[in-house]
Amino acid sequence: MAYYDDAEKLDIYGILDGPLKFTEKYVLEYTINGKEQKDISYSQKDSNYKQTWSGSLKFYAASYCNVYIGGDVFPCRRHLRKAADVEIYIKRKSGGGRQLLAQKTVDIRDFHQSLLLTQVHFGSDKEQYKTRSRLNFDWDRAEPIVLDGTNDTIYHYTVWYWDKNNYKESNTIKDELLIEIPSSYKQ
Repeated sequence: MAYYDDAEKLDIYGILDGPLKFTEKYVLEYTINGKEQKDISYSQKDSNYKQTWSGSLKFYAASYCNVYIGGDVFPCRRHLRKAADVEIYIKRKSGGGRQLLAQKTVDIRDFHQSLLLTQVHFGSDKEQYKTRSRLNFDWDRAEPIVLDGTNDTIYHYTVWYWDKNNYKESNTIKDELLIEIPSSYKQ
């Protein structure tokens, strides 16, 4: 993929964390410039984010590049050429409306690698949370809300990061190489 080494790339990650009775009832949905992104994949467990308690971790991932790549290559499966308005929603699987968690404008052209990370934790008992090997939940950033039509409380936040990692050396996101891009950037 040497031809694509200089392509700008945006990763979108979403993490739902908490007791299984909650994480199995909810999904994250994404829109980019008003268009629903139906092909964002998720896994119930991911080897890089080990399950450390009796809860469940649902991990969403999508990658976008500013060039077209032949075939279905995971790191650049989707195309995004310019600034985009990304909306992140949480929705009950069994119907009902969706609730907006965050809206961010990101520009793939501004950073060689960037990451839009949304984290959701179900419940208000912070003592139940166990740390992960990386991408830990940042309680200082989190905002609590009660989901529409239920008494389910979640804490959530969304952050856009500049990813300074050199992926020729390592294909793993490293927390210490993520630099937050301020909300006021280019506004």
